[in-house]
Amino acid sequence: MTPDQAYDGFADVPAHFRRNSPLDPHQRRRHNAVLALLRGLPPGRVLDYGFGWGDITCQASKTHPDIHAVDVEPRRVDFARSEYAPIPFDLCRADGLDFPDASFDIVLSIVVLPFVPDDNAYMAEVRRVLRPNGRLIVATRTTPFLPRAWRRLTGQRTPHGPASQGLRHHDAADTAALLERHGFEIVRRSAFYDPPFEARRNIVDLLNSMCEVGGMTLGIADVAPYPLFLAQRRD
Repeated sequence: MTPDQAYDGFADVPAHFRRNSPLDPHQRRRHNAVLALLRGLPPGRVLDYGFGWGDITCQASKTHPDIHAVDVEPRRVDFARSEYAPIPFDLCRADGLDFPDASFDIVLSIVVLPFVPDDNAYMAEVRRVLRPNGRLIVATRTTPFLPRAWRRLTGQRTPHGPASQGLRHHDAADTAALLERHGFEIVRRSAFYDPPFEARRNIVDLLNSMCEVGGMTLGIADVAPYPLFLAQRRD
């Protein structure tokens, strides 16, 4: 198969996931937030666990070139290999990793938790492949701020997303508890946002977008739909 033939097989992949293409607004915010944390870490072997289309892996390799990326979706692996060679992209099992214990200094997990079937099993694998005192950068997805604030005020838990969507939401507090339960110390908290005013189906959507714009402007991480953590493995 020629490079052109391989490229044609991914015509439906959005253009902003291609190498050297302009990023869309959400992607740009995601990259900025994640890479700001990564750039502050010393060199080391990096695993991108659930790399999506490979765009963050590519950017991360500019400061941390010793990087390996895995995902459960064969088509994403094929795309990333064709688009971002020579970075190594491989298929991984849905229930774990085939790397030995203590293989990596840094693990990236960027909006993977909402899609994994078992948070605890996934986090146990992250800890297993990290070296002592290794670092984890993890981002997840939570529900819109106003409904979340109302549930908190009334003592309700944040629900997971409908199973039919294959997406489960995690509050920042729930993610922090998951990290601490698996022997991680949270070093820094951050967040990133969706482009403002994307969803305007009703007045609540509009008000929530206004809250997110305000939170983004003022740097209030709790308002953001994407909590982000830098954590260190405790040993």
